[in-house]
Amino acid sequence: MQELLARALRDTPEIAFLHPGDLAWWVGWPRQTHDELAAKVTLVEEDGRVVGWHYIDREDVNEWVDQAAPDADAAWRELDAALEAHPGLARSRREDDEAGVARFRSSGYTPMAEGMIGFSIDIRELDGAAADERVRPVAVGDDLRPRASVTRAAFRVDKPFDRYVEEYAAFMASPAYPHGWDLVAWTEDGHAAACAIAWPDAVSRVGNFEPVAAHPDLHRQGYATAVLREGLRRLHGAGMQRAVVYTPIGNDPAIALYRSVGFHDDHIQRWFARS
Repeated sequence: MQELLARALRDTPEIAFLHPGDLAWWVGWPRQTHDELAAKVTLVEEDGRVVGWHYIDREDVNEWVDQAAPDADAAWRELDAALEAHPGLARSRREDDEAGVARFRSSGYTPMAEGMIGFSIDIRELDGAAADERVRPVAVGDDLRPRASVTRAAFRVDKPFDRYVEEYAAFMASPAYPHGWDLVAWTEDGHAAACAIAWPDAVSRVGNFEPVAAHPDLHRQGYATAVLREGLRRLHGAGMQRAVVYTPIGNDPAIALYRSVGFHDDHIQRWFARS
């Protein structure tokens, strides 16, 4: 599944919008049993090779088909058939993917108001910068409570804090976790202020920031900027050529943040649903 996304980012960047790091994040967080994962995933195979898949994430479905597969249309039809059991799910495509949008419309899907702005930055154009000592990666054995406090507050998570921390520890222990890329910006007095995971991908050479969060008590103090810039520096050092990040349409503070760091508006990811 991740391999398909990596190849799409490398070979068809004009329509690709999912990153292998996105998939790792969905699968690894929060903790899920094998049966729970199996209920969310459909795989399409040709000659023993996965050529398409979907992953159901709450009310949405994320999916991809290898555009170079011998019969990509058949793979899409198989995914369409599997989703007939879930008629209320929304599906997404880039607005500028004319073929993908047309396929949705021909199946009775119409665009929703909801969408995401995809941002991109050419890391190769960045000047070499010194490491920001305020930003450090989470390490095995660290107290995870400060790191967890940032995303829990930023995303208004309503589950008990101790349970949230336990689930994050389980994510760190899973194969999905990208050790060394989970970055936290700290205040001078030792409080976790902002965090981001900067997912690298060696195949496409595209990095991905997911999630990005700043503690509400420490907004507008430069910590989210610091964690993004340090992430870009590290991605550059790992050989990435480009980085992407997404935020919902209408999230004006995040949009301003990404533009201020140097990201440019790349495309709109739009959801489609059947009426």
